[in-house]
This record gives sequence, structure tokens and C-alpha cells, in this order.
Amino acid sequence: MAVQNGPLWTKMILKQMRYKIGIVFFIYLFVACSSAERKEAVTVGELFRQAAFYEERLQYIPALDTYQQAIRLAEKDKDSLALSHGYLEMGKIYRNQSLKQKALQSEKKALSYLGGAGGDSLRTVLYREMGDIYMLSRMPDSAFYYYQMGDCRIKQAKVLQQGGKYKESEALLKTELEQTISQEEKAELFLALADLQINMGKLEEAEINLSQVPSSHPHLYAALSRIAQCRGDSLQADFYQKNYLHNLSVLRRQQEDNQITQLLWTSEQKEWERRLSNAENTQTGRLYLWSALFILCGTSLLGYSRYRKKKAAVSLSETDFFSSEVYQRFHRKEEWRPGTKDWEELLQAFNRTYPEFRERLKKKIPKQSEQEWRMCCLIKMDVPPSTTAMLLCCTNQAISMRRVRLYQKMTGGKGTPELCDSFIRDF
Repeated sequence: MAVQNGPLWTKMILKQMRYKIGIVFFIYLFVACSSAERKEAVTVGELFRQAAFYEERLQYIPALDTYQQAIRLAEKDKDSLALSHGYLEMGKIYRNQSLKQKALQSEKKALSYLGGAGGDSLRTVLYREMGDIYMLSRMPDSAFYYYQMGDCRIKQAKVLQQGGKYKESEALLKTELEQTISQEEKAELFLALADLQINMGKLEEAEINLSQVPSSHPHLYAALSRIAQCRGDSLQADFYQKNYLHNLSVLRRQQEDNQITQLLWTSEQKEWERRLSNAENTQTGRLYLWSALFILCGTSLLGYSRYRKKKAAVSLSETDFFSSEVYQRFHRKEEWRPGTKDWEELLQAFNRTYPEFRERLKKKIPKQSEQEWRMCCLIKMDVPPSTTAMLLCCTNQAISMRRVRLYQKMTGGKGTPELCDSFIRDF
């Protein structure tokens, strides 16, 4: 009889457990709602801090939602500076996701709230951000205008450099060095000027300018490595390159540890501790807040771990990549043949800029040749087909046929070379 009633008994136990769990969940939900009603109203500043917390952890959707909450609250308070700040940060997120049009709309809206006096520093940040968006959109004239409005001479010089106006770029940087600016700003200007002069073949002048850059600056060694390469001294170039990678790794590790740890444990923990102290009048409030703090710490640790894994591979922004020497090198129209080191340098920079591109492409084309991979990179970089043919040592007709075959491999359908280019650029 006991054996026959075993399943029934088990069902009864499970039913009772579900009932008890339901009661506990209801009580917890009631406590949470009651505590939420008692706690003080959230402020715009608190919402901005929470949104920044999400953004640093690369959780862009909750970050956008929180910024929108802050904007709605700022609209009620008619706080124009807060509104401008909210739209600015939303624009940055859109830019990081390559949503250039939405990014530009957000930044323009942010700028519209700064019509009067005040907010000069925020206005400068907005101008520079809009310059970056126009640069990503391949609109150098507009980018140059907003960089000028934002008093960003280095990026202005890079725009001129990309347009082949080396002398104008050099004159702009030298003029800026004559101004009264901080030592940190001067170091960046000397570095940018030296980088330009290396491209112009003025190695001696570049070395003189680099002597003004502090030895602790990691990018100093990258520039010295390039000079050694230009002189054919591979041993010295490798030495400087190792120094550059080491210093850059140390610097970024320090920045991550300082910023992320502080964000996770100082800002959020203090916020919850403050709310906990405000709710100590009731036992249920303390229970709820301590439970929330425990959950928050657990999720924060998990998010931090995932964030570190994502940041382990050092990434470049598209703006930095488009301004890099290797990017410009592969866009040269004059006749040249890249060597193995040239391709390695390019593909390393490409993978840091688009870290997930190759893995996603492999899902489309599991058996991809090295030539196909190189061609995909060049297409993504907007290298013209004629230049691509030169770099891959084949004819223009062969490049067109390869793009057609590549499109068929990726989509399973027939298409034109132009459809292949469009697919890869948007991929």
C-alpha cells in the first residue's frame, strides 16, 4: 500500500512546497513594494550614476533605459544641463554601437539644450563627440568644423593628414604648441607632431619632438619603434615595440582596476548602504535592503568578471583605427606591395577594432582562405577595389569575381561585387 501511494505522496509534498514557496515570494514582493513606497524619491544624479554603472559594464540596453528615465525626470525639473548631459551620454552609446545617425540626433538634441550661457565645458565635449561621429561617417569637412569648435587641434590635424594636407597639419600643430597650455597637452601635441613627421619622412625632427614627451608615456615607444623601422633597424624597433606593449598593458590594467573597482564597490555599495541606513526604522526594510545588497554584490562580481574577459583583448575605437598609420598605409593609391609584417600589423589592429568580426564571418564561411580573409578586411576598411587588387597582387577582374563568389558563400544566393561590399561593411 505504501508503495502504491508513493507517487501520490510525492505529489502532495511538491504541492505543499510550491504553496510555501508562493507564500514566501508573495511576502518578499510585499516587503519590496512597501519598502519602495517608503524610500525617498530617486534623483537625476542617482540615475546618471546608475546608467554610468551599466555603461562601464557594457550593458548598453539598461544604460539607455536609465538615461531615458533621468531625461524624463530632468524634463519635469526643466534642468537643461541635465537634459544635455543625458542626450550626450546616449549619443556616446549609439556611437559605440555604430548607430551613427541615432548618435548624431542625440548629440544635436543635447546641443539644443545649451542655447544660453553656461555649460561651456559640456558644449566643448559635445562638439568633439560630434566631430568623432562625422569622422566615422566619412565626412571629414564636418568633422574638421566640429573639432575646430571643440578646440581639438590634434584631431583637426589628423583630418588634414588623412586628406593629404601634411604641411597644413604640421603648421596647425606647431601653432598650437605656441599657446599657453598644460604639460600634458603639450606632450600629446609633440607626440602627434612627431607621428605626422614620421609619415613625412622627417625622422630627425620627429626625434627632437619626441624628446619633449615624458618617458612614462606609453605611446612614446610606439613612435620610436616606427622611426627605427623606417631606418631599417629591426632590432631597435622590436625593443621599442616590446616596451610600448608592456607599458600600455600596465597602464590599462591600472585604469581598469581603479575605475571598475571603484565603480562596483564604492559608488554602488555606498548608495545601498545609505538607503539601508534610511530604512533602519523597520525590520522588514532592513531585510529587503540587505537581500538586495547581497544580490547586487553577486551580480556585480559576475558582471565584473565578464567585463574583464571582454577587456582582455585590447580594443581600438574605429576613430583611432581610421587615424592610424597602418590604416592610411593600406589606402595608398601609389604602387606598393605589403609584406608579411604589414599584413600582420593590419590584421592585429583590425581584430582589436572589430573583435567579433572574424568569428561571426567563420559561421558564414567555415573554410575561409587567408586571401579571402584579407579581402574581407580591406572591404570592411573601404579600400577601393583597384587598390585591393594591387594589394592582393591580382587584376581588377579577378577581384570582382572573388567578391561575387564570396557573396554566394556568405548568403547562398547570386549577387554583384557591390552587394558583397555592402554586406561585409554592414556585417
